[in-house]
Amino acid sequence: MIKTLFNDDWYWWKDDNPFELVAAVPAFAERICLPHDAMFREKQREESVNQGSTGFLDGGYYKYSKKFFVDQAWKGGKAELLFEGVYRHALVYINQSLVGEQAYGYSEFYIDAGDYLRYGEENEVMVCVKCGTKNSRWYSGAGIYRNVWLLHGPALHIQAGSLQIETKQIEPNQAWFGQTGPDQAEAKSPGAVGAQVEIRADLQNLSAAAEDALCRIRLLDPAGEIAADESYPIRIKAGQTISFRKKLYVPDAKLWDEAHPNLYTAEMVLSDAAGNTDQDRAVTGLRVLSVDAKHGLRVNGETVKLRGACVHHDLGLLGAEAYEDAEYFRMKRLKEAGFNAIRSAHNHSSQAMLNACDRLGLYVMDELTDVWNKPKSLADAAMDFERDWEKDVISLVTADYNHPSVVLYSTGNEIFEIATEKGIETSRRLGDLFHRLDPARFTTNGINGAFAAGDGLQQIVEDITGHKPGAGDVNVFMMAMAMHMPKITRHPIVGGILEKLESTMDVLGYNYMTARYLMDAEKYPNRVMVGSETCPKQIAENWAAISACPAAIGDFTWTGWDYMGEVPAVFPNLFNTGGDISVTGTRRAASYYREIVFGLKKGPVIAVQNPDAFGCDRNFGPWKFTDCELNYTWPGKEGKPVMVEIYAGGDSVELLQNGKSLGKKPCGVGNSFFVQYDTVYEPGLLEAVVYEKGKEISRGKLETTGEVTDLSLKEEKGEALSFISIELQDEKGRRVFGDEELSIELSGGELLAFGSEKSLHDRGFTRPVCKAADGEALAVIRRMEGKELKITVSCGKTQGTVLCV
Repeated sequence: MIKTLFNDDWYWWKDDNPFELVAAVPAFAERICLPHDAMFREKQREESVNQGSTGFLDGGYYKYSKKFFVDQAWKGGKAELLFEGVYRHALVYINQSLVGEQAYGYSEFYIDAGDYLRYGEENEVMVCVKCGTKNSRWYSGAGIYRNVWLLHGPALHIQAGSLQIETKQIEPNQAWFGQTGPDQAEAKSPGAVGAQVEIRADLQNLSAAAEDALCRIRLLDPAGEIAADESYPIRIKAGQTISFRKKLYVPDAKLWDEAHPNLYTAEMVLSDAAGNTDQDRAVTGLRVLSVDAKHGLRVNGETVKLRGACVHHDLGLLGAEAYEDAEYFRMKRLKEAGFNAIRSAHNHSSQAMLNACDRLGLYVMDELTDVWNKPKSLADAAMDFERDWEKDVISLVTADYNHPSVVLYSTGNEIFEIATEKGIETSRRLGDLFHRLDPARFTTNGINGAFAAGDGLQQIVEDITGHKPGAGDVNVFMMAMAMHMPKITRHPIVGGILEKLESTMDVLGYNYMTARYLMDAEKYPNRVMVGSETCPKQIAENWAAISACPAAIGDFTWTGWDYMGEVPAVFPNLFNTGGDISVTGTRRAASYYREIVFGLKKGPVIAVQNPDAFGCDRNFGPWKFTDCELNYTWPGKEGKPVMVEIYAGGDSVELLQNGKSLGKKPCGVGNSFFVQYDTVYEPGLLEAVVYEKGKEISRGKLETTGEVTDLSLKEEKGEALSFISIELQDEKGRRVFGDEELSIELSGGELLAFGSEKSLHDRGFTRPVCKAADGEALAVIRRMEGKELKITVSCGKTQGTVLCV
């Protein structure tokens, strides 16, 4: 079917009178372009019902309306609307007739519009959104926050969402191995492989007569060259839908993996005898997966360890609006920081995110939900799970099937009732449905052993601490019991739960259960495990266990990127800042440390604690790695004691303070790549030298900076958006850690966001002034076609300008 982006010229308003007599667009409605997050346009309120869960922003009842003309020629064919995501409880009307609904806010859904359209006339679609309070334990956003598409095709058409491409197998390219001439050797690489690919789709005939048709398939390689081009005659009876499938052989296949994100395009054209045509296309990568306890996860036969980050769906300064360019901006920085895998916590990935992961070479754990039948918030998705879970699983697989980045499906996260009779039943039913829809991928579930224990948790805690567990939610419990978690997760009650669940999924997901990897690998020789959620305080411990255990396929830290909501209830908290990377895309100390632990860099990296915190209890919870910063500028703190952390490979490290050695200390893998020095703050230069077997292998420095004298503006250009990273600098071009106020002026574009984690929310972040955080801020601008984009950012009398053509 022909697929047209349907994002422009919508009207949006907040509706406080659902019992209206006439469904009309009010005069105060705002004209917008999707995606659009209605909750993001609300005002933060200290008396918010949701409090810190959603960052003091409450949802409401919203309406969206759009008028569009429908050609008379469409009559007798197929017309649909595709919504990639509407949060939450969406009701869709066409010309005031209810034509469909969707409760779960993260599922794609189709609306069959044909019977309600007025052909040759203007039509209206209206979407009503009910996003009540207490519907999420993190920032959900609200409204039509992902893309909308209009699809249409003739009576004989390719059913929307049915085109699938599967790599059945790969093998050494026999044609290449049989040739030895110089021309052949030049044309083929020694690693050339052949791939058997199956292309399938559902073809539907809505006409009153049988149709003889021609189905043409073209497969284009990453360079746009034709890898296969075949046509097949078919016959479809009146009113019938047939499943078309054909295997093709690609002789010199360019496979997809994290290092080579090669993408193929499959095109299908369906033509009837009268010359009417329909078409569809899909982008995919050719790759095969396998998993077992001996080899772990293999992609194209090569073992892969998942260096993973959990990420929420919101995009920080843009709220929950799923812009393709913004997701590419985010995923690119995560890949550059050493991650090779993403877990979509705790809901379906957006198409925007998956497209970015496909292009960049990031593996994805695609998660269904945070709850089954037992809620974690008073009005969350548990209300609809039992009724809708099959529909939502089908939606997830249909939407994400062709994305090569998706390697695992997670059926849920920290499901409280998973170890009950009903829970084990549900786990099996979910796994079975995923496998029926997609036999080539693997299933898992983020199991938190403590919470899965249910009534047994009291016994576990009493056995270990001698006390009953106190009251509180998941996060409160985790903080209170952090030091006891290894013993809790190794308790026999937890072991028994995992035994019951093992046959319901391919890979057991261990949330905060690093202590079980090696003991379980020995006791259960065919069990495959993944660290589906782990603490950043245990980066080195987690990775050592993963590296030592072939049956443990990877680790996903909480969390890779800062996100909205799930913050302490202190107004006006909005951003959870526990991520390796901030909302502006700035890497923190934990990010550089993790890269060293992964073995991707030797370092060194120097981080310094605020001298005012010296000697204080470092009780910042299990989800933050350190309170040290990549900053050695602490005016007014001269002469005070200060703590310095150094992260490095090698086997020892030496710290020099203004040229004076503070001694060598052992480092590297035996010391968790971590060294700590206590000294006295003296402005100037810290320099770390890394040694291996007595020989210097690398060095790094951290300097005290001067006053802000310059602003660095760097543009990263997407298809439609430009991202301007702003850095406060001194006269030597060094980043100045500061929270100064910035202002922005621009021409040739629309300001979508301007700010940092320390900026105040004002129905979004579109005010032309903001506060920097640690010397950095970000501006996101939608470019105007044919216009020259000019941006000027000021900090007092200091200005920086960038001109983007």
